[in-house]
Amino acid sequence: MTQLRLIALDTPEVTVLSAHLQDAVVKVGDMAYSLRDKRFVVHANRFNWRADGTTFNGGRRNTGERRRAALRIERVTHVQSQGFDSKDRSTVLSILAVVFTPNPDPALAPSGTLDIICAAKASLRLTVECVEMALEDLGPAWEASRVPEHGA
Repeated sequence: MTQLRLIALDTPEVTVLSAHLQDAVVKVGDMAYSLRDKRFVVHANRFNWRADGTTFNGGRRNTGERRRAALRIERVTHVQSQGFDSKDRSTVLSILAVVFTPNPDPALAPSGTLDIICAAKASLRLTVECVEMALEDLGPAWEASRVPEHGA
């Protein structure tokens, strides 16, 4: 498979980007916010849901693949976190979804918030001037140790 390169400039595109980030794992130490550049960057190990993780390959189960990826979010004016210690750089978060909520005041459009929702009730909320995001794979894939599962 070729490496993934996506941009998101509106809500439907954020939804597509979110699907590709579902079950990505990231260490807190692999996230950075530059107030001066208004940029938030995350380096994560993305689970590739497009790879076949449910069939048999040569008599053994294929567990899917992960890829190192960079998520870049531009025009960020504020970052908040909850549910984890943002100073513990070794904490690992599992991303479940990324959701954009437009500012309810039409005079403040196209600003809003981007929520990065993680497992174990952890999350990040980024206040943004507008949606401007990119997700890009950084290298080759490797076999995942297991396929992520979601309880009912």
